[in-house]
Amino acid sequence: MSESKVARVYATALFQAAEEAGRVEQVRRDLGEFVQAVDSSAELRQLLAAEEISDLKKAEVFMELTEGGDELMRNLLRLIVDKSRETEVAAIYRAYVELVERAQGLVHVEVVSAVPLPEALQLALRTKIESSLKKTVELTPIVDKDILGGLRLRIGDRVADASVRHRLEQLRELLITPMASLEGSVEAAS
Repeated sequence: MSESKVARVYATALFQAAEEAGRVEQVRRDLGEFVQAVDSSAELRQLLAAEEISDLKKAEVFMELTEGGDELMRNLLRLIVDKSRETEVAAIYRAYVELVERAQGLVHVEVVSAVPLPEALQLALRTKIESSLKKTVELTPIVDKDILGGLRLRIGDRVADASVRHRLEQLRELLITPMASLEGSVEAAS
């Protein structure tokens, strides 16, 4: 089972339990704070990765750190230590946040342009995408001069590329492809 799939399995179970208990946001907040603490502490990262430290000791440290935190999140930490998946905690958190946002109808859209987009254009683009997807859109504008002009949208794992660079590459392929077939037919006729 791939690591990302493992993270999704744990995140899905956590999300379902949190949703049943009506504590989705509390779990998100508490697990996020724990992941942030791990990210900012070299000692905690070493503790997570250290195989020579017993699971009991790791669980003890995690319970001490998360005292007063949501019980579902604390149970998750106990479980992942028990299953030797503690290094997956950040991936589990990311997968959990993705599930929460999907349930809330939130979609992240990356908009790449050659120049910064004016606020009015960003708003119009967001509105158009929201009406098309029937979801709330969080737009992330990115400037990349290499696309030359136009836009490239990334929604999840889908990409809509209307950049000048992409169009030029398509045109180049179109021009090269017939030439290759013509060369073959000329040689065959000789």
